[in-house]
Amino acid sequence: MKLMKKFKKRVIELGLKEALKFTFIKATVSWRRKAILNLESPEDRFTKIFTSNHWNNHESVSGEGSTFENTANIRTELPKIFDKYQLKSMLDAPCGDFNWMKLVIEHESITYIGGDIVQPLVEQNQEKYGDKKSSFIQLDLTTSSLPEVDLLFCRDCLFHLSYRDIAKVFENFLDSSIPYLMTTSSAAPLGPRINNSNIETGDMRLIDLFSKPFCLPQKDIMECVSDSMVSLKAERCMVLINRNAVKSMLRSLTLDIGPTI
Repeated sequence: MKLMKKFKKRVIELGLKEALKFTFIKATVSWRRKAILNLESPEDRFTKIFTSNHWNNHESVSGEGSTFENTANIRTELPKIFDKYQLKSMLDAPCGDFNWMKLVIEHESITYIGGDIVQPLVEQNQEKYGDKKSSFIQLDLTTSSLPEVDLLFCRDCLFHLSYRDIAKVFENFLDSSIPYLMTTSSAAPLGPRINNSNIETGDMRLIDLFSKPFCLPQKDIMECVSDSMVSLKAERCMVLINRNAVKSMLRSLTLDIGPTI
């Protein structure tokens, strides 16, 4: 009965043809997930996610976390962060399809670089949105040299990566000159804790930066912005931290997994 109600709602919102297509995609998500994880490289996996619209969202190929509805608060609060910390440039990685961030950047003077591991997506964004203050580049957060900017904005990324690849992201950030990192925690500093688990890169799970093996000290949070999704009960947030806080998380993480090399 509940499934029938959901299907009727999809028909009303999308029309019969798109509702049937969406339902089929949802029903085959487990099979498609296995096929994606069987691909050899993270680039291949995330490219397949993009080209197949794996997240089944009609507004954004980056998934429901990138819809206008689910980014309302972060779109309001991010410009305040820019002003408070006098941020003049940022790297947004992964930038995805730029669905919601374009609404922020168009009203700000900040120099914007969107980075993503998916080359076709980067090319599409550059052709569609590239201008004097916005550009898009292909990069892998675990290995690529990061540009000189004031902020690495890394939303909805780490929960797709294995512990080892998260450690590589932290190391790569610390090898750069970027002073601040703003990233996602699926649990707020004072909210209910989540038990973290490891995955293969390209898969997905919730991630709590305040729990083991990350153990981010609450005192190290410079800013915490609610980033909750309408469809998710978890108290998601974006936390702004400095290099010392990243070092602290990396130390804790490597005690758990060992050296990355």
